[in-house]
Amino acid sequence: MTKTTKIVRTIYLYTIALISLIFLAIGIGNLVNTSLKAYVFPEAEKKDYSMCESYPYFISTIDAENIKGKADITADEKTQIDNMLKDYENWKAQNTGDVCIKAERQKKMVDAVTMILIALPLYLIHWRMARKEKQEIES
Repeated sequence: MTKTTKIVRTIYLYTIALISLIFLAIGIGNLVNTSLKAYVFPEAEKKDYSMCESYPYFISTIDAENIKGKADITADEKTQIDNMLKDYENWKAQNTGDVCIKAERQKKMVDAVTMILIALPLYLIHWRMARKEKQEIES
C-alpha cells in the first residue's frame, strides 16, 4: 500500500468513526431527554407534540342538537351529525392527553434506539480499524 493510500484510508476511518460517534451521542442524548421528560419531568412534555394539538372539524353538541331540531333537516343529515359527533369522541379518546403523548414518546425512543444501534457498531468497527493501522505504523 502506498503512503498516499494509507493516509487517505486513515482519514476515511477517523472521519467515519467521528461521524458515527456524533450520531451515537445524538441518539443517546435523545433517549436520555425523552426518558427524563417521561419519568422525571412529565409536565415538560405536554406541549411538545403537534399531533396532540390538531383538531378535526367539530361542532359542539349544543349546535348539533339545534341543527337536528330544525324541521328542514333530513334523516340522512341527522345521521351524519351523529356520526360526526361519534368520530370526534373517538378522535378525542385516541389523540389527546397521555394517549397522544405516550405514542409520540415511544416514536422518539424508537428513533433514538435505532440511531444508537446503527451508529455504535459503525463507530466500534472503524475506530478499531484505525487503531490497528496506527499500531502497525508505529511498529
